[in-house]
Amino acid sequence: MTSTDMTSSEQEDLRLLRESVRTLFARAGGSKRARTLRDAGGDFDPEMVRELAEAGVFGVAVPEDSGGLGMGLAAGGIIAEEVGRVIAPEPVVLTTGLSLGLLSRLCPEHPKVLQLISGEIVLAVAWQERGPGGAPADATCRYADGKLTGRKAWVVGAAGSRGFLVVAQEDEGQVLVLVEPNADGLVINKRAQADGSALGELSFSGTPAAKLASGNVVTDALAQAVADATALAAAELVGLSQRAFEITLDYIKTREQFDKPIGSFQVIQHRAVDLNVVCEVAQAGVREVLAQMDGETDSKIRARLASRAKARAVTAAKKITRDAIQLHGAVGYTDEFDIALYLNRALVLSAWLGDDAYHRRLWFEAREEEGSAQ
Repeated sequence: MTSTDMTSSEQEDLRLLRESVRTLFARAGGSKRARTLRDAGGDFDPEMVRELAEAGVFGVAVPEDSGGLGMGLAAGGIIAEEVGRVIAPEPVVLTTGLSLGLLSRLCPEHPKVLQLISGEIVLAVAWQERGPGGAPADATCRYADGKLTGRKAWVVGAAGSRGFLVVAQEDEGQVLVLVEPNADGLVINKRAQADGSALGELSFSGTPAAKLASGNVVTDALAQAVADATALAAAELVGLSQRAFEITLDYIKTREQFDKPIGSFQVIQHRAVDLNVVCEVAQAGVREVLAQMDGETDSKIRARLASRAKARAVTAAKKITRDAIQLHGAVGYTDEFDIALYLNRALVLSAWLGDDAYHRRLWFEAREEEGSAQ
């Protein structure tokens, strides 16, 4: 299904969903709230998580028979765009794409599914590992006799998590286990990022863990969930880019130089038009990908679609936020102006799950593999 295939009823549902989420964030304080939370330590607001859950945000892509709304990734992308517009720190994409993406595929009847949908808990997902040189490495974290040993890196949402979904290795292959936040032998180290948020580095030393699933199904579910989160992160970047452009447009209409608004100069107008085109193209591309992913089950095709979306969105976000800083002049580099918050968030979100260069490489490799197979 493509975005143009949606019925008028489905499009109306998405419009109402967008208005509901936008109103919720506006009432909470919009982007100003992001600055307040950053200065308070960078964690998200549990009360906002509950309010988002009451609006159906976290269960929007979960099938109805698992307690969700069953509206698909297209609806999840609408929500992610609104999250990006106010640079909200709440783990919306993390929960919708990764946590629920894994659990709804592997153990849809597990109590944690409904707890995530209701906003009662947040579960971080740990599946990546850091090699000796700092680059990603093959998984060595082991699960045996009900306990974990090893390390996990780049864990988003670790600080406020009420548990961890950990992908580890056992003799039979990959396994997904649940680790409680206060489990014995678990050490959590936080590393600050440019936007004030933190990534978690987890260390396990004989840490008790409950097995949820094992075998090839874990490998496939992880690939599907990562693709979901990648595409939703692209949608969040689109929303961020839109708002950064709007902020910049307002600024060039009021900032005066030589007794005229700088927006009256033709060179500035041309740059603004270029940025608007970049933003619109990215939005259309990402929305199209999300609609296609809803109707696709092949994990390789879904991964390729997600890479296309993320590459497009990252390129747009980098271009728009960097040009926005330049168009603001010297004040754009100061922390007092919100545009700096958008640049820092764009840098962090662009790197998460792979930047534009990484995903372009994946996309081209997938196309070459597809061509050689024909």
